[in-house]
Amino acid sequence: MSPGGSGGPRGTGGQGGSRTSGDWWSDEPAGGGHRPPAATGAGSRRPFGLTWWGRAWVDALEHRAALDPGRLARGRSYARRGAVGRVQLTAGLVMAPVQGSRPDPYTVTIRVPTFRRVEWERVLDVIGTQIGRTAALLDGELPPEVVEDVGAAGLSLLPGPGEIRPACSCPDWGEPCKHAAAVCYLVADLLDADPFTALRLRGRTRDDVLAALRTRRTAGLAGADSSTPVRHARVVDDGTVPARSAYADPGGERPEAPVPPLPPDRPGHPVPLAQEPPRGSGIDPGALSELAAAAARRAWQLATADVGTASDEAASDEEVAPEDEPDQDELT
Repeated sequence: MSPGGSGGPRGTGGQGGSRTSGDWWSDEPAGGGHRPPAATGAGSRRPFGLTWWGRAWVDALEHRAALDPGRLARGRSYARRGAVGRVQLTAGLVMAPVQGSRPDPYTVTIRVPTFRRVEWERVLDVIGTQIGRTAALLDGELPPEVVEDVGAAGLSLLPGPGEIRPACSCPDWGEPCKHAAAVCYLVADLLDADPFTALRLRGRTRDDVLAALRTRRTAGLAGADSSTPVRHARVVDDGTVPARSAYADPGGERPEAPVPPLPPDRPGHPVPLAQEPPRGSGIDPGALSELAAAAARRAWQLATADVGTASDEAASDEEVAPEDEPDQDELT
């Protein structure tokens, strides 16, 4: 790589060293030249990580990834200046151009190890046992508890020591250089916009994960239906059979329908209210009790198939009002 050119992304395995302004390995030219935009106003104080997932990424970046805190601080300032171009992300890889002090921007790549297929199977098995978690994922949400599920599978969803692997086409052999560190911070913006970015970094898209969970759920339901042969479904401890199995077994004997219990000798009476209705509610406790008593009498009459004839008690409670009695003169 020519000392004066940007070249392609440089790996992280080179020898490091501090740079001095004006030296050939510095991207800070001794005699002027192109400089990145300065941070002003709110941009100079902009936070990274506005959601739980964005903050979790920043926390992992600063406290778990074992990266140089001083270089991260320089990268944070670069990111706030707006020096980073469009950030692109795919499975295990983040790419972005970063404008340094030279006319052509540097190319930054950040690599994160992806989970192998067998590891993803373990993760999905754990998530699949959590009904609430699965429902949230199928509803398009990624609960923070998924981090614990991945941990239960023996893995880490957020990057740990040595799992953030930066590379840059600049001449700085430090790890990370400020350009790569700036891109690392802007990954938090992607997670703020779409938490499923965390899964994408580990190798699976949202659609991949949701399709796998749906397949597991469908297979689980089918397995539950076919685990016991239909003709042996009645051999259970409580003497019952699932309705679906009974319907699918046309050759078996049908048990007789249970005989409904006999109605009581007399209609029931409503239970008094535990407390008076609020004032101004318009509810009359007496009228409400009468309605409940009338409903109980009617239900009792239907149960005894004596709809047309009321019991002695019902008849005594439903005497004809005097104004409804026919006038004697009208009968003659």
